[in-house]
Amino acid sequence: MRQSTPPKRPLGVSLTRRDLIAGEHALKDALQAFVPFKSYSLYFPPSDADAGTLTAEYLRGEQKLLLPLTLDGELLGMFMAKGAKGVQAKMLPLLSRAAALCLENLLLSKACRTDAVTGLDNRASLMRAMEREIELVQACILPGSASCLDAPGEARGSFGLALFDVDFFSWVNQGYGYLFGESLLAKLGALLAEKAPDGALCARLGEDVFAVLLPGASPARCQELAESFRAAVAEEIYEYPVNGERVRLTVSAGFAVYPRDLHGGQLAAPVGEAARILVQKARKTLACAKDLGRDQVMSFSKLLREGGQVLECLPLGRLAVSLGRGVDAKEGQRFLVWSPRFDGAHALVRGGDHRVSGRYPAMVKGEIILMETQEDVSFAEVLHLTDASWTIEPGDRLLLAQEPEDLFAADSEPAAPPQRDMVSGLLGHRDFIRHISLAREAQSVFTLALIRLPEPGKERQLQGGSPAEARVQEVTALCREFFGQDAQGGRFSTGSLILFVPGHDPLVLKERFAAFMEQAEARLGLKLAVGLAGYPFLNFGKADVLENCRKALDHSLLIAQGRKLAVFDSISLTISADRLFTLGDVYGAVEDYKLALLADEENLLARNSLGICLARLGRMAQAKAEFERVLAKDPRNIMALYNLGHACHRLGEEAAARKAFQRCLKLNTQDVYSLLRLGRMAEEAGKLANARKYYEKAAALPSGKELTVRHLARVELASGHAEKAREYLHQALLHDPKDAFSLNLLARMYLDGGEDPAIAEALARQSAALRPDQKQFWKDLARALEKQGKVEEARQALARA
Repeated sequence: MRQSTPPKRPLGVSLTRRDLIAGEHALKDALQAFVPFKSYSLYFPPSDADAGTLTAEYLRGEQKLLLPLTLDGELLGMFMAKGAKGVQAKMLPLLSRAAALCLENLLLSKACRTDAVTGLDNRASLMRAMEREIELVQACILPGSASCLDAPGEARGSFGLALFDVDFFSWVNQGYGYLFGESLLAKLGALLAEKAPDGALCARLGEDVFAVLLPGASPARCQELAESFRAAVAEEIYEYPVNGERVRLTVSAGFAVYPRDLHGGQLAAPVGEAARILVQKARKTLACAKDLGRDQVMSFSKLLREGGQVLECLPLGRLAVSLGRGVDAKEGQRFLVWSPRFDGAHALVRGGDHRVSGRYPAMVKGEIILMETQEDVSFAEVLHLTDASWTIEPGDRLLLAQEPEDLFAADSEPAAPPQRDMVSGLLGHRDFIRHISLAREAQSVFTLALIRLPEPGKERQLQGGSPAEARVQEVTALCREFFGQDAQGGRFSTGSLILFVPGHDPLVLKERFAAFMEQAEARLGLKLAVGLAGYPFLNFGKADVLENCRKALDHSLLIAQGRKLAVFDSISLTISADRLFTLGDVYGAVEDYKLALLADEENLLARNSLGICLARLGRMAQAKAEFERVLAKDPRNIMALYNLGHACHRLGEEAAARKAFQRCLKLNTQDVYSLLRLGRMAEEAGKLANARKYYEKAAALPSGKELTVRHLARVELASGHAEKAREYLHQALLHDPKDAFSLNLLARMYLDGGEDPAIAEALARQSAALRPDQKQFWKDLARALEKQGKVEEARQALARA
């Protein structure tokens, strides 16, 4: 009979104590299939304990079953089952084998999400974690969401993704061999895991690219981690074992932050798509860091401002640059061009052999404007050169120019004769601005229109050459037909036109533009997008009209059905405010929401969002007043009702809060968040039975279980049902392993139950790292450290609290 051989263990993967803590629930479920027991816990024996001397043991008098958790001869921990009955001595070896099989399953599960070379998570595991983070953040990134006012500290409003690429690593593989290269990757992975904070997820994306997912992180926190790892790698020296040769490495880094670095339709993309968009943005940022010299850190928010380069110089004063739509570049943006050759300190010859060192002053070659943006590149036009003899060259760097206070201001020097576009006969961008700066001063009413042409279709491109210029010519002719001599036109970019229509309000012109767009589609087959803005409007000056026109065009591009035509109005301001809210600029969002309401008092979405912003700023009484105004206009507005209930709760008006949440349930019986709120209020009042009823109703709803189990755990623990509470907490952590509040509650259960304080410490460390703003988390960590005699560490944790 052929003897079976034990299965091979996955290479580069091992179980740690943290893995046992995370898999505690799985161990319980597997072992309970063999032996029923009432409760269970883990504990870790001293590190010097001999695995060979520990065997399964059943303490009949105490009804406790002790099972050593041993894998490949290494003792990882002990599993204690309490309240186990009827365990026979002959069953103990079988139970030990069952425990070993459970560990092997945990190991295989870990291997499925682990990179074999570095021991870090793999790409699939990273993507799953990102999708989970996006789900947790999405409830808070849109001001109209009914869940965005959950109790402070419970929602994660952002997360960061940092990517690292080892510079010139292919040279290491070619010069020293792939085995040595893999050993270096393993050491870099260990160093990255050491530098990353608790709660972060470190992964290898492939080849020599590493990633770190930072839940709840701000751009500053991402920058800090990236710089820390970059500096640590630069300090390390690696020795080639064959001849003792010493090798130094550097890494380039780039990071992006969700939702800050997404915009428009990207925020509404499915979770999986949004995760991949963020990875792509981080990759673009990483590529920029390498292109600009390597061994440096670049953030996505800086990419547009200072990460661009000139790729190629084209005829007629045109340039190809490295900024495209993928980094939020837009037509009409202006950039200063400077040469990196004159950046930094240089040795200057003074005479003979005497040299001095100095830093050249900032010298800008000139200014350019983007005329056409594609996904990865843009084409620009030179506006002017500082020195005609000092031409722009490939490799020159770009710096986003600051918008002047008055973009329409006339030049102080006499303007050169205006240059017209040869194809359309319209003024070029610069000359149009100069012309309008004079023409608008005589007008008390005028309108600006931005007309965006669609990109050429692939089928037309394949027929030989781009039809872009011909289409501009056709649209220009149609403009003259519809607007005649009233309108003065300019070429805003390669794919867009700008019209100045004096003496007309945009609302009056809206129907004419709608007819113009209809004819463009019928006669030319072009679906145009048009944004209109006018003067006067609210308190905006004439210099603000162009920016308002751009916002109106952005508004039009978000219209999913019907004609993409938008007039700058209350809705445009609301969209602008939503964007500011997403970026974390709550004060800026408040100002835009107020302007939106000044333009239209009936804009209930803006008023509700203004109330949410005020609540975020702690102005609960003002927030409550805004929600009440919404409900006075629309009593069935469930978002305003929910937000009103939250504001009343924060103000201590319990009866009013309860009434608001109950009205929400009448309008929508499946409103999970209102049930959770009512449950929390009952829990705070000590009415645990009522709280349990509300939570159980919420758990029975679609997608309600994941949101509710932590709250049920709290109720069960307060009711004295510790094991049931433990079950709920493990379910919560299966859904979200980074749930800081569940981790903390589990740590407290270990401490209060007199169980292994080392496990409590591991759990408390994770919760404090995820939410360092929670004082109680640091106090619980201090308790766990004190129980282990780590007095100095406990003192430091209390100081953080």
